[in-house]
Amino acid sequence: MESQAAGRWYRSESRYGQLFHADLYPAQENSGKLVTLVKQNARLLALDTGSQVVIVDGPPGIGCPVIAAAAGADLALVVTEPSVAGIHDLARALETTAHFRIPALVLINKADIYPEGSAQIEAMCAEMGVEIIGSIPFDPAVTTAMINGEPVTAYSPEAPASQAMRAAWQTVAARLNGNGASPR
Repeated sequence: MESQAAGRWYRSESRYGQLFHADLYPAQENSGKLVTLVKQNARLLALDTGSQVVIVDGPPGIGCPVIAAAAGADLALVVTEPSVAGIHDLARALETTAHFRIPALVLINKADIYPEGSAQIEAMCAEMGVEIIGSIPFDPAVTTAMINGEPVTAYSPEAPASQAMRAAWQTVAARLNGNGASPR
């Protein structure tokens, strides 16, 4: 047996600070291990620099990379959309966070494109005791910002989606700082 590289991790500088990310090579199966390696390196930098928060952007689903991304988390922000697939995946994600005892909050993206779906999400979250911290409306400014290679919050700060994202972040930051009602 020979060692084989399943992927590669990187450390980059972004306008918002250090960014740790990775590429999983095609047909490789060690995505959970790669996520864990990326998180370990981010955590080491946070310890070295005294950073209080490491944000992990996890993949969709409930497989190994999701579990690796969520492991050790203080809080999960589950972003969903009001579609059949989005509602199904939200239920699975909330079951996963509950199984691992990770407090979860929900944010509904494109909440206004299918109001009945948003109502289903609201009912599901109420039944599960999970707080919805906000809704992001469908906003063409998001697409324009992406085309221009910018975050919508920088490209069009007054856009409805930007305002909703900032409000959601304020809620998440307050929870991470121990302010506000405890999720779940």
